[in-house]
Amino acid sequence: MEITRFMNPNRKNVETKSFLPAGIRIRDIDQRVLNTEEKYIGIVDENGEMLGAIQVERLRFIYQWNQTLDMAQILEHLSIGVIAVDKESRIFYVNPAYSDILNVAPGKIIGRYMNQIEKDAALLEVLETQKPKRREKQLIQSVQKYVSVNMFPLYQQGEFIGACSLFTDITELNHLTSEVQRISQVAEEYNQEIRARDFLKTNHIIGESEVYLNCIRKSMMVASTDASVLIRGENGTGKEVICKIVQENSARRNQPFIKVNCAAIPEALIESELFGYEEGSFTGAKKGGRAGKFELAHGGTIFLDEIGDLPMAMQAKLLRVLQEGEIEKVGGQKSVPIDVRVIAATNQPLEQMIEDGTFRMDLYFRLNVISIEIPPLRKRGSDVILLANEFLDTFNHKYQKEKHMKESAYQALMNYKWPGNVRELRNVVESAVVLTMSDSIGAGDLPEYISGVAAEENVQQDAQTKELSMLEDGMHFDSLKEQVEAYEKHVIAAALERCQGNRNAVIQELKVSRRTFYRKLAEYGLS
Repeated sequence: MEITRFMNPNRKNVETKSFLPAGIRIRDIDQRVLNTEEKYIGIVDENGEMLGAIQVERLRFIYQWNQTLDMAQILEHLSIGVIAVDKESRIFYVNPAYSDILNVAPGKIIGRYMNQIEKDAALLEVLETQKPKRREKQLIQSVQKYVSVNMFPLYQQGEFIGACSLFTDITELNHLTSEVQRISQVAEEYNQEIRARDFLKTNHIIGESEVYLNCIRKSMMVASTDASVLIRGENGTGKEVICKIVQENSARRNQPFIKVNCAAIPEALIESELFGYEEGSFTGAKKGGRAGKFELAHGGTIFLDEIGDLPMAMQAKLLRVLQEGEIEKVGGQKSVPIDVRVIAATNQPLEQMIEDGTFRMDLYFRLNVISIEIPPLRKRGSDVILLANEFLDTFNHKYQKEKHMKESAYQALMNYKWPGNVRELRNVVESAVVLTMSDSIGAGDLPEYISGVAAEENVQQDAQTKELSMLEDGMHFDSLKEQVEAYEKHVIAAALERCQGNRNAVIQELKVSRRTFYRKLAEYGLS
């Protein structure tokens, strides 16, 4: 213990003829200094300046106990682990708590070298730097336990002799913290789902399937950032809905929101539409020029729909805008800085277009910072029914009808693949409300290509059910060979249906050779 810990800094001006240096430790004090008749001993820095003073009587008391007390008695009863090493990293002391925490007998480590037991031990850094060190959480590799550590150098009579470490076992606390973090993550995911459902309800967006809710959650998560977003999905899946979610939950929600359909603008006009033009830049240009979509969106968000239809020449110019954060108007001589968040959308396979040379790879990576994939309606399960009922209510109100759907209609809608997605479903329901004579809409009131598919699938299902029942009862077959062949045919037919006719996928799934597969197709009349 250094003497400065016990001095009174307010006693700088006391008169005394006895002094001690500020860096001296209690144990290292020459006892003859304490035989002085002075009331105070002054504490001075290396320049002889008084830092404070300590009463001689008090210093004698502290010195006496430091000389006579065996500190090991205290260390032996601490619940904190203690280990001490000499300057060669050889361990010369551990207390019982150390042994208990790390489950190591003192006899196994005292006298051994720390740099051999634990090569990455932080205490070795203290030996090297001779400076104190603290770590809130350190893993002791040899026993796989976490400890909170305070480490410091050891001195005797001013000479560096080693280092000591005091540590507390926090392994259980670390496990609890990890569990709390895991539970917090689960709670956050649950809260995200609640927020997603609330947003859908508030904004009258229909959908409860897990794949669609995941899409909504992701949209709300990225909304708070300024990252570029690329929305992917088939025609009619509702890419504008997802864009609206991102924009309305962002910090730019009260700023301009500009929509651009890249496929709807003639190639000759698209540059002036996006970036604007100066007066006199071409025949028919307005006096004073015109601001482009990017300039109008300054401070807000621009939605570039059908980005895959953007001409290659314009892709290069759009890339420069995204990289530099500035535009050049048609006919302009100077750059105009802009601050715009870009959300793009496409139903096209951009990766394939890059390979074909019709879409720039560098622009793709600029736009595709965060990708949101909207599931097609055929993968949203019972959302088809929810959407159909919503559209039914909408068009009943619009046309002043009171139509309702029969179970057969719902079944037909569920069986159909919906290549046109939500937009196609909306049109189908509107058509049924307008054209159905009675108040009940059945499968027969739907377009033939939907009700026909439903009927065909029902026939297939009935045939499969009948065939399976036969397979379960061998008495329907004249021989084991016939029963095996029937079962084999059923397996191949079911695999073809699951893989939607993709024969390569069926070959991989069934793990048969291509030659065997095609021979079986011909043999069972499945080709």
